[in-house]
Amino acid sequence: MAAVQARTNNYEARLAEGRTLMAANQPGAAAKAFRAAANVAPENLEPLLLLAEAYRAAGDEGPAILALKEAEAIAPGSDPAIQKQMADLYRRQGHIEQAITVLVGLRDGDHLTDPELLALARLQARTGDPDGAFKSLEPIQRERPDDPDAKVVEAEILLIKGEELLAAKLMDRLVDENPGLIEARLLRVRYFFNSGYAAEALQDLSGITGKDAARPEVVLLRARLLTKLERHEEADAELTRLTEEHPDNAEGLAQLAETKLLLNKPAEAQQLVDKVLRMRARYPRALYVRARAMELQGDKQGAEEHYGYALMADPRFAPALSRMWRLYRERGEKGEAMAALEKLYFSGEASVEEKVSLAELYAESKTNLERGRKLIDEALQREPGNPKYVAIKASLTQAAPKKKPQGIQIMRGRR
Repeated sequence: MAAVQARTNNYEARLAEGRTLMAANQPGAAAKAFRAAANVAPENLEPLLLLAEAYRAAGDEGPAILALKEAEAIAPGSDPAIQKQMADLYRRQGHIEQAITVLVGLRDGDHLTDPELLALARLQARTGDPDGAFKSLEPIQRERPDDPDAKVVEAEILLIKGEELLAAKLMDRLVDENPGLIEARLLRVRYFFNSGYAAEALQDLSGITGKDAARPEVVLLRARLLTKLERHEEADAELTRLTEEHPDNAEGLAQLAETKLLLNKPAEAQQLVDKVLRMRARYPRALYVRARAMELQGDKQGAEEHYGYALMADPRFAPALSRMWRLYRERGEKGEAMAALEKLYFSGEASVEEKVSLAELYAESKTNLERGRKLIDEALQREPGNPKYVAIKASLTQAAPKKKPQGIQIMRGRR
């Protein structure tokens, strides 16, 4: 009994130590304490879940997944909380397909909340599975057909499917009927932005006022728009304020580094990149900014290597994909260029130029011709007389298989 009591006391002490270290923002030291607790009581889930959280807080997501797998081995498939943490870690590491697989199992077991169903639907849509995305929306729309949050996701799915007119009408209605629904306006702003209307997008974003205008996601998008419009000083001011208020916002720091680079301040950009990578060793935008600096200095090989690192961290990171498909195209690697452009398209991040380039590659490879025609028709609606667009459409039409004649054929000259 004394041995059991000593073991229990040791276990509780290690847990308490780990929690204290987490509260003191020392996740690395906390992980050691939680691991010691798990070794003392290997049959308990709690220290392994805390261990995974500590690793995650320290930016060590690979060990975090391993800790969750240890926990899952103790209670295989029986704890939705473990599965959700596993899916989140997969997503954060850029393993989107694995995350979706786990979440679909939870969805089919009726273990996901409405916000989790919406997040799953977005992931499915952005990986090119709009039908799966609509299936994930069904439970919400069946109970509440006009749920505004679900309608925002529906509009995003329609955009990815290429149903721009339906999506635009739905976004406009959502913004008009729900002025406080920030997600609907942000979706419309991103749509304007990706369609080449940065000034209109910035004007639309100004409709978000008050406290909502200072939300990090709003500030980050405003800075992106200002950068697109080459108003770099204004973007710098926006991001500087954001990072002063939120010094641990990795995306804000990384975007600020990119802005410094565009302002020809490479030393400041590098300092910010280093800071982000100390916080998050594989943060894609920081790796992207480092690659951009190399490319601007003429080091194409080093740039491509670091774009690759960014895409290893997040295979759908749009800025890196936008650079990589061009490099692939220059080298004549059409398949790789097409794959990169498709990721941009399905994530809703492809510009008009990139959609046209994807349609052109479809015409050259004689694949996905229907999608190619939809993409080029969209471009022609904006510029009906553009000779490049007209030529691509003609190539897509010519590449289409000829229809076989129907009915009974009479062969002449034979008995």
